[in-house]
Amino acid sequence: MNTSSGIINEEKLCESLDGKMFNELNTNLQYFMYYLFSDLDKSKKFRCYQTENFIKPDVCISQERELRFVSVKYGQSETLHNENIKTFIAFLKECKISDESIETYLLYHYGDGTTDGTGKRRMSSIDVRFMYDERIRKMNAEFNKSKEFIKKFADRVMFQGVNPDASKAEYVYHGDPDYGVFVSRNQFMRHIEKKNWDYMRTCIHVGPFVIRPHARYFNKEILNEEHRNTVVVNYPRFVEDLNYISSRYSYAFNPSKQ
Repeated sequence: MNTSSGIINEEKLCESLDGKMFNELNTNLQYFMYYLFSDLDKSKKFRCYQTENFIKPDVCISQERELRFVSVKYGQSETLHNENIKTFIAFLKECKISDESIETYLLYHYGDGTTDGTGKRRMSSIDVRFMYDERIRKMNAEFNKSKEFIKKFADRVMFQGVNPDASKAEYVYHGDPDYGVFVSRNQFMRHIEKKNWDYMRTCIHVGPFVIRPHARYFNKEILNEEHRNTVVVNYPRFVEDLNYISSRYSYAFNPSKQ
């Protein structure tokens, strides 16, 4: 997703909701508001604004004193999250991931035979995966052994972000004001409980999330060396899974009790 197009889409969503009564909304947004607010009052206006200094929620939608924080996605981009390698490794340690798996991830991430990016010979991602094939398989097995770890990872990349004190997104909405698919955090966590991703053996993943470096600069011009220290998280079937979750796990009841 182009950042500017995503921000423009958030602005359009806010314009379509802010200061509007229920009967002024299109069918798509009426359906969304029914879902968000258990005690929806059609005689009250909605407020909607883009959040500032938040990591995962993009907009806040409210009616009276009820607030809903929503992460808004748009377009075909599958990139959900990025962060510095240091905070990512700290998170893995907090989650009791083994030193061996952490070392494996660093070897994969930098792709130069070191765990800190100081190697002289950089390799392609294909060569890195071939060289560390057995280690990567073992690391993937550990990453995906615990549903609780997958949930913690999902919280970090989709709902909470890296700051534990920041407001957490309660819902994900993919689309624009005219059409969108939406799921709650609780629906997504129920999906994790039911699914497995054993077929994703050729990539580094936690559940449905694929982890990779922002750049290795293998046989390419170095535009920003710091990009080598950035972890990127993709979700290859993001839109398809949101559609599946929204239809599979009912939200025809108070979302706060899901």
